[in-house]
Amino acid sequence: MNTAIRILERFVFTQDSEVSALSGVACIGDDVYFVGDDVRYLLKTNRNNNLTSAAVFEKVPLSESSEQISLSILSKAKKPDFEALSCITLDGQQQLLVMGSGSTENRKQALLYNPSNNQIRIFLDAIDYHFLENSVELTGGADLNIEAICSDDRHLYIFQRGNINRHHGVLVFNLAKIQAGKSLESALINSLNLNLPEIEGAASGISDAYFFVDKKLIVATAAVEQTLNTYDDGDVLGSFILVFSPDGKALATHLIQDAKGQTLPIKVEGITWLESRSDGEVFLLVTDSDGGESEILKVLLSHSALETS
Repeated sequence: MNTAIRILERFVFTQDSEVSALSGVACIGDDVYFVGDDVRYLLKTNRNNNLTSAAVFEKVPLSESSEQISLSILSKAKKPDFEALSCITLDGQQQLLVMGSGSTENRKQALLYNPSNNQIRIFLDAIDYHFLENSVELTGGADLNIEAICSDDRHLYIFQRGNINRHHGVLVFNLAKIQAGKSLESALINSLNLNLPEIEGAASGISDAYFFVDKKLIVATAAVEQTLNTYDDGDVLGSFILVFSPDGKALATHLIQDAKGQTLPIKVEGITWLESRSDGEVFLLVTDSDGGESEILKVLLSHSALETS
């Protein structure tokens, strides 16, 4: 049994709820935001609310124009596939960056949402995605499939899922240059290649990341799903919580298990830090069940879990 991780609470959302295919989670102040890969809106609630199926969520439409958008679940062909959600600081304000996977043309868009004024604007466009999909350092030659982003307020990290060819690339950008209007290509400062664990010989893929600024660590999640491409779903074998240094060195690997020490066959798609406790750090995880019941898990990582294993 993995004693480094303890599940404190676990909330399951039924298929008829408004919570579907969760793919990212982030906090700004007392507000918690969720995104799903088959909708074009954020779900917002207060961190002091009980995160259960009875919780009330506000829907925040994700459109850079005033046009009306659908606030319902979209088909696989039409969905924007927002797979990454992270809090970044721009112009001295905390904002949310929501990024599409880029695996198809309609998924090549990243939006910036400013909760202080509810403004939404395009942060990365098709030209930037063209650079990403042609970056061998990121993809290793596979199809583009962005699953995670994070920031230490000076740098932006963009992660390729990497499960198809086992190339887990990360590109690191100068956030100030992007904010000044420079292209992703001109703002690039580094590339990393992560070493990820497996389950029963099946490759894992990065599914989200959180930059723990106070500890100068990247806390990431990786899911093991048996699929041969970036489009189709497959059987889920389990998920990990991983700890990396800012330069991509693997520091710790933790398989998510239940109280009996059995691997949980869940696809964790999002992670964010919630609070510090005397016995460790509390994180929120979200899962994508590919048409089934999505979940939110509150987990405690012991202090030793964030140290080199």
